[in-house]
Formats: sequence, C-alpha cells, structure tokens
Amino acid sequence: MQKKLPNFFIVGAPKAGTTSLYYYLDKHPEVFMSPIKEPNYFSYNETVAQDLYHKEKGVGTLKEYLELFKNVKNEKIIGEASVSYLYYPSVPQKIYDFNADSKIVIVLRNPVDRAFSHYFMEHKLGYVHAPLEKILLNNLKHKHAHLYYQQYVKLGIYTPQVKRYLDIFGKDRVKIFIYEDLDLSKEKMIRELFDFLSIDKSILPDLNQKHNSYSTPRNEVIRFLYAQKTLRSMARKILPAGKVDKVKSFFLSSSKKKEKHEEAVAVMKNIFRPDIIELEKLLNKNLSSWYEQ
Repeated sequence: MQKKLPNFFIVGAPKAGTTSLYYYLDKHPEVFMSPIKEPNYFSYNETVAQDLYHKEKGVGTLKEYLELFKNVKNEKIIGEASVSYLYYPSVPQKIYDFNADSKIVIVLRNPVDRAFSHYFMEHKLGYVHAPLEKILLNNLKHKHAHLYYQQYVKLGIYTPQVKRYLDIFGKDRVKIFIYEDLDLSKEKMIRELFDFLSIDKSILPDLNQKHNSYSTPRNEVIRFLYAQKTLRSMARKILPAGKVDKVKSFFLSSSKKKEKHEEAVAVMKNIFRPDIIELEKLLNKNLSSWYEQ
C-alpha cells in the first residue's frame, strides 16, 4: 500500500501565529499534523550549515521524516509547520519535487513587530545579549552578527520569499494570511483556511485557547539550563512529542511583553519600507499600516 505523503505546509513566517494555526488544524478530524510542529526536513542542510537553533530539532533523513506520518489514517490533509521554509531559496522547489500537489500557507506579520518578537524570544533563550539597535545597524562585532541580522532583518524581507512560492506552486496552491487579521477575526481566517484546504468549515476549534504566548524562565538557573541546546535536544529525543510543551510550561512563566525601543523601530521602518511597498504590489493589498504607524 502506497504511503500517503504530506500535502500541506505552513512555511512561515517565524513569530507570526503559525503555532496557533498548527494546533487549530491538529484538532480537525480531516487533518493529520506532524507530531513535531517543525521537522525542518526541507531546510535541514541550510539550518545545520549555519548552526542555527533549528539544528537541534531538525529531521535529516527521508526515512525519519516519513516516520512522523506513520499514523496517518484516512485524513485528507497531511501537514507540518516548519517556519524556516519561507526564508531559504531552495526549499520551495524541494517541496514541489517531493509533492507537486502540495498546498502552501504563509502568514506574514508586520516585520517590525516580528523582529522584536523574534529578538525577545532569543534573548529569553540566552542566544543573544547585544542591543537590538546594534544588530540592526549591522555593525555588531560578534561571531554570530550576520546570523542575528538574518534572524531579525532578512527574515522580514518578505517579497522575494513569497514570490518564490507563488512562482513555483501558483496562486491557487498558495494561501497568504496577514497576522494582524488573525487578531481581528480568528474565525473568519480559520474558515478561509479550511475552505482553502477543502475540509469541513463547520468544525471549529477553541479559538480562545492561547498557544506560544510570551513567557520567560522562572529563575536564572532555569534560564541558564534552558539556554543549553544540548540539554533541550536530549529532552526532545527522550520525551514523547506531545509532552514537550507541558514540560516547557513548567519551566517557563507567563510575563508581559517587553516594550519596543523607539530607536530600533525607526531604523526598522526605514529598512523594511521598500520591501513592504513591493509586497503590496505583489499581493494587491494595502499594508501601509506596517510602515506608517
């Protein structure tokens, strides 16, 4: 009997609500989502080569990747949600070669807000200590400076990333959402997503449940331990996939989001404005609130 292949991919952007979409879809009876949200199989070589934090949770072989979907039964949609897939140029073609009938979902967030969210997360994890302003000016003297700039700036240059998927898969197979619309009307967005996937729109998940909300380590000892990639990698290998989030919630506590630095906001608006204007043309959508607010 021929194995059913993944036919649906949430490819990004990072820090744009993809975790919520993953959990909403995972509750639908016609959908099977990978037990690991981000296998990063199609970006494995790129992420490992750069020694990004994706490395510890990457699935490097086709055998390992297909093993994630061994429990698929009669679900219509088989998917995963690796947000690294949007950025790396080689990934869209890899996915197309794997399954040309795949459907792609992209969620885009105001790149300024996305960058801050990404920075605060990595600061929490102990990956970065430098002020964001220095990173944005691309003059930080640090061995990982180019990677920091990639994470907070280049990931937010959306137009070429989105265009690659549209060029390879075509508009009918790529659905693009705006993160800010998710806050305005989750139900409308979820129904649009279900319609795009041709699954029952009457079955809605609990849209009030929060996923991946902002949190910080409960104390400095936990912050130190949480920053150790080897320990977290071991935990992911030992613990069942469904238990990882529960363990994380034990060590992390909810907290208020940090305030944005006005200087960094001004710098980022200047960086992102030209690309946002190009993105407006590509999507035929007004995104002026991203650079005028």
